[in-house]
Amino acid sequence: MTRPYKFALIGCGFFAQNHLKAWADMPEVELVATCDIDEASALAAARDYGGRAYTDAAELFAKEELDFVDIATTPPTHRMMVELAAEHGVAAICQKPLAWDMADAKAMVKAMADKNLPFMVHENFRFQYPMRKVKEVLDSGAIGRPFFSRISFRTAHDVYSAQPWCMDADRMIIADVSVHQFDLTRFFMGEPERLFTEAIRVNPKIKGEDVATIVLSLPGATGIVDTSYESKSDHSTYPQTFVTIEGTEGTITLGPDYHLQVVSRAGVHEETLVIPERSWTSQPWDCIQDSVVNVQRHWIECLDTGATPETSGADTLRVLDLTLGAYQSLESGEPYRVGSML
Repeated sequence: MTRPYKFALIGCGFFAQNHLKAWADMPEVELVATCDIDEASALAAARDYGGRAYTDAAELFAKEELDFVDIATTPPTHRMMVELAAEHGVAAICQKPLAWDMADAKAMVKAMADKNLPFMVHENFRFQYPMRKVKEVLDSGAIGRPFFSRISFRTAHDVYSAQPWCMDADRMIIADVSVHQFDLTRFFMGEPERLFTEAIRVNPKIKGEDVATIVLSLPGATGIVDTSYESKSDHSTYPQTFVTIEGTEGTITLGPDYHLQVVSRAGVHEETLVIPERSWTSQPWDCIQDSVVNVQRHWIECLDTGATPETSGADTLRVLDLTLGAYQSLESGEPYRVGSML
């Protein structure tokens, strides 16, 4: 476009601050409106980053001319927001998880598809710089055909102060973190066919599961996703994700503090990956904050070119199927046949 894309941010809470800072670094966009049911949050975002403040999304859509909307609200509101965007002919990028049930997710995808509108889900783990490096090595063929992966996120960091919903959620760590790991498994290894879940609650003060392990069966390969909010160590690695991928010719390991090791026929290569610095990022959040920039740049590239986003609404139905299937397996004690809900 010859002018910046005009957009609105709906939801101005904890993680949305990263959205705002990332958008502010992009001359390709112009924030024209903010919206939050907490008026003070909407006003503060508008004061700091521009645009008019609203507390009612319907009023925002009625009054503003938008090229797209960035939806950073909680999952129960996503369907309403996405359908409002579709009704007004506005493209949308929406935070994960897209929905708590498949019917709502499918309705959102259909609403946008019926209007031929671009629709992306803000699934940022695959856009983290270390994950793109792992994918680059994998795609180079250095380790041959991958036959095993383990994607691990284990920490004792206090996630509850910043995300109090985690305390009361019946479904917790699988919905909060494993969902990202499912997408990474697909990104690296392809589409799973079956999965089996084991999960427990260690912290007696919460309602849902805080430790989970899911085994995924893929064509010619096995994947493990393991997640914990109760793993104590002498060195905090929050919020880092660890990756091991074994192939017929070698192994890729992404370990603590972004240490990358590649074992292949060419020998052993090791390096510590350095997360790109930005004026507003800070440790230990820098990798995730950088990924927000990468997500949003990918979205703008797709708007410019007409390409389908990597994490389109339709593609994200597969991630939701894995997430809901993990809970179904946990409740039934049986493997889940992937795709049964699609």
